[in-house]
Amino acid sequence: MRPLLYSEAEAKNHNVGWQRTGDGIKYYRNNLGQDGRQFFSLTWTFQFPHDRDTCYFAHCYPYTYSNLQDYLSAIARDPKKSRFCKIRILCQSLARNIVYVLTITNPLQDFQEEKRKAAVILTARVHPGETNSSWMMKGFLDYILGDSDNAQLLRDTFVFKVVPMLNPDGVIVGNYRCSLAGRDLNRTYRSDLKESFPPVWYTRTMIKRIMEERDVLLYCDLHGHSRKENVFMYGCEKREHQEEGTVLHQRIFPFLMSKNCPNKFSFPDCSFKIQKSKEGTGRVVMWKMGISNSYTLEVTFCGSKLENNDSHFNTKDLESIGYHFCDSLLHFCDEKKGKYNECLKELEERVKQEDPVAPVNDPFDKDSSSDTSDSNESSAKLENQVFLLRYIRHCNSYHKVAWGKPYVSCTV
Repeated sequence: MRPLLYSEAEAKNHNVGWQRTGDGIKYYRNNLGQDGRQFFSLTWTFQFPHDRDTCYFAHCYPYTYSNLQDYLSAIARDPKKSRFCKIRILCQSLARNIVYVLTITNPLQDFQEEKRKAAVILTARVHPGETNSSWMMKGFLDYILGDSDNAQLLRDTFVFKVVPMLNPDGVIVGNYRCSLAGRDLNRTYRSDLKESFPPVWYTRTMIKRIMEERDVLLYCDLHGHSRKENVFMYGCEKREHQEEGTVLHQRIFPFLMSKNCPNKFSFPDCSFKIQKSKEGTGRVVMWKMGISNSYTLEVTFCGSKLENNDSHFNTKDLESIGYHFCDSLLHFCDEKKGKYNECLKELEERVKQEDPVAPVNDPFDKDSSSDTSDSNESSAKLENQVFLLRYIRHCNSYHKVAWGKPYVSCTV
């Protein structure tokens, strides 16, 4: 995977932004290490294009919190888009940054008709280093806020609830995976620690409230994947708990995506198993709450291996995934069910020929079962720590004892 370069001179003189660069790229285990830990090196060869230039390197195309704020400000200033896209504050993060939520739908005069609309929920950037998820989200928003007949139909049919950046703190400080609490937020959807994980707590609470008001057709969390190529989805199903004939229904939307985006989306790379390490993720928690079509949409940091296409994805490629998501949603909710039934029949034929279920332990799964950060033991330990800190603060405040000199001694 080639690094990305931004040259201030190239941008100023030739209007060239981020571009792939470098040769002789190697990633290898080096001779350094301590306490049994192994370290790795990344090397590449590069010729700077200009003298006295300022250059930046990046893993993936940057998308900052400021980029999001500029994008949302443009929507708010647009007299047409602001009629059907309402931007609200979902909550504040630990660092008091705003977590935004968008409600997108064409308003109806009939209140009862409005209540009958199903909801579609999208979230992104829970892992701050996965900037490609923000470019997918931008593509989705560009489409759904557009003037096309299909965008109008989707807004007439659904109420979209969108949280475009779940972890603004991590984005701002440059974390790759964690929040300011030092935790992977996509392992905390079962937690009741509102003060420690406010974006996740408020998102889950919002979705519970929506489910009380209307049906939720689909939930999808957008991610980037560092170890697999192509675009694919993770879903949820447990065959032993499903009636015969319904096992394939959760696979239809990903299958539609593969049909609408055949040069990027790989259905064989999709997995529908629920691993123990994933039980704290948004996808699994929402599924257990009752949303049957609950997915994680993964896009590679690299590129596609489909149709002999061996090129890196650029921002336009990433945005196009958002467009195809909307097209697939149109086919998924079509009243005639033509494309839906066609895909279901094809999936049934595939099952007869071979078992399409991916292995439980995917060696390329970046969230493999070795990650135990959502275990009961870990959660209980954190909850005990938080309780102890609150108790010490309370005692110190009550007795005017200086912080840092607690007089209580506990073992947790």
